[in-house]
Amino acid sequence: MKTCGIVGGMGPEASALFYMKIVKQFIHTKGYPPILMYSVPEPFQIADCFLQHNEEGDLLEQLVIEGIKKVHDHVDFCVIPCNTAHIYINTIRQASKVPVFSIVEETCRFLKMHKIKKVGILATTASVDNQLYTKPLYENNIVPILPARHHQKIVSEIIYRLVKGEILASDKAALLMIIGSLKKMGAECVILACTDLPILLSQDDINFPLFDTLDILAEVAKNAIIGEYTVGNSLSTA
Repeated sequence: MKTCGIVGGMGPEASALFYMKIVKQFIHTKGYPPILMYSVPEPFQIADCFLQHNEEGDLLEQLVIEGIKKVHDHVDFCVIPCNTAHIYINTIRQASKVPVFSIVEETCRFLKMHKIKKVGILATTASVDNQLYTKPLYENNIVPILPARHHQKIVSEIIYRLVKGEILASDKAALLMIIGSLKKMGAECVILACTDLPILLSQDDINFPLFDTLDILAEVAKNAIIGEYTVGNSLSTA
């Protein structure tokens, strides 16, 4: 099996959830997979500034690259269970000695495979402002549908509370309301484009297609571990 490197910690609970999503796929095999994880020491004030206000991103980029350098000599590939960090995927890949899978590319590939034409996006304000999903989705003939600005502010506030370990029933109700508005705007499904959101919300909570980007990346990591995924496949824009 190939060794998977995980650079996480943004936030830690999402990284732990992602680790378990990979491991559980090996329960009925001969053994658990080789995984090396590094947790990025992200200060809370940086998380607040970046996730909600799209500020202090340079430090996050630096922390992730440092994490990649901690593990890349000991693994065959890396994954980063944080959508927002993928704003810097190009420089992260340049710094890595091994392939780094993109959660954005893999999610777009997944949506295209399932013939989705319009998708609602729940993500951090930094991801939205940097068009993390908007551009690649359009390139693949998929229309991204974003929350209204006041709803986006609520989403980012919820994400920040999740990063700090606060799980509130009122926040789940707010997300369900926002998903309802995205559905009315024409979304065929919604992607949880922040890896902290699955801590609070899952498909069991709603009768509407909900895709978890952590699940998508975990499936890719599993296939790469067992050698059934070709590293470096480019995302078709045809």
